[in-house]
Amino acid sequence: MKVGDLVTLSTYALQSEPMWRWRRKITHENKSLMGLVVRIEENPYIQSWTSKNESEYYYIHWMQKDGPPSRHGGMRGYFLRNDLKFVKREKGS
Repeated sequence: MKVGDLVTLSTYALQSEPMWRWRRKITHENKSLMGLVVRIEENPYIQSWTSKNESEYYYIHWMQKDGPPSRHGGMRGYFLRNDLKFVKREKGS
């Protein structure tokens, strides 16, 4: 994944407690959620046991006004690689 990629929340992220609201919107209300990766930073707290998933922070600009600000549900923050998946193209485009 790199800056400029279109992403959405993965099933992994939607199963986490802070994303319950988005899980409901996406699965029950058929709302779409799409964002652009705007920045990737290395985790400043890497230890010997840090997983590859936790080694980089992904900052997303959501196309919807009320997109989730972070993986923890706070005001500002980041997502991990497993929290995101690429947006699939529609067939025929």
